[in-house]
Amino acid sequence: MKKNPKWKIVLNLILLLLILGIMFYFIQNSMREIFVELKETNLVILLGVIFLGLLHQFFEGYGIKETVGSFAPNFSVFDGMMTSFYTAFYRVVTFGVGTLLAEIGFYKKKGIKISQGVGASALHMISYKAAIVTYAVLNLFFYFNAILNQRPKMIAVIITGIVLTVLLIVTLIVLSLSLNLQVLVLLFCNRFIRNQKLRVYIDQFNLQINALHHAMQSVLNDRTSLLKIYLFNLLKVGAWYVIPFVCLQEEFNDIDFFLTFALISFTLVVSGVIPSPAGIGSFDFVYLLMFRPLSGTVDAVSSLLLYRFASYVLPFLLGFLVFLKERRTAITTEIENSSQI
Repeated sequence: MKKNPKWKIVLNLILLLLILGIMFYFIQNSMREIFVELKETNLVILLGVIFLGLLHQFFEGYGIKETVGSFAPNFSVFDGMMTSFYTAFYRVVTFGVGTLLAEIGFYKKKGIKISQGVGASALHMISYKAAIVTYAVLNLFFYFNAILNQRPKMIAVIITGIVLTVLLIVTLIVLSLSLNLQVLVLLFCNRFIRNQKLRVYIDQFNLQINALHHAMQSVLNDRTSLLKIYLFNLLKVGAWYVIPFVCLQEEFNDIDFFLTFALISFTLVVSGVIPSPAGIGSFDFVYLLMFRPLSGTVDAVSSLLLYRFASYVLPFLLGFLVFLKERRTAITTEIENSSQI
């Protein structure tokens, strides 16, 4: 039995009000310090941070377009940017839990099957992690002696972050490309796992891996596209990595650009393997651990808040606009349907 269109309108309005309430909570609590910092920031630096944040999203849009291009040729760069904004919005309001579902849901709205959306989301994560590891490995190679002399204990932490990230990438790739491994896992589960609740999760996981397999095969058949995805991810991550230098160079004229680039690359690879809701708490901790010896606590916190604005708040606010447009369309559609009854 279908729901009455009037009830759908009410549910959409309730959802909108709920989201607005959550947004108010985040702005009043988690984001207040960031907005205070924005008011005290030099306009030139602020514009530079905003530009780098948008540049990241531009390259993100290109990367997503290439990722889904094999099964959605009409998917544009703008659609890719909207996907990123929409996902960033739901990452915040769901405390990171709904990130994957939001991305897959947006793909579905663009006519991409759920199975393909799952595969595209996994490829998106793999390419992003590959870019992070690339920068971390290169910077560790060039700054190994400097870190060893100044903070020798950090070497083991950075290497651990790199190794765990590589293991995650390799695991996803192996699971997605090896049909034999998928069959062996399925046979093992059929024989030894009897709990029905666990079986449901295992079956869902197997479907996702199977979808990822097809998506990976589609992309791997086009090596040029694969290279583009990797390069766009290097560019998008690189845009964020310039932000600490932009924030700190006003107070520290002699600060080394490449050193700040290296420190933020280590921050991303280490914080990415520390469990935390939406990755925010772990990132803040590692960022200050990396930058405090370089700039002092006050300037490190200031640059952190500006970095979080570009990488966290800005895409969230843009995603809110995408969400409003989506809700407006949904409510308008339901009102039109209700008037026709």
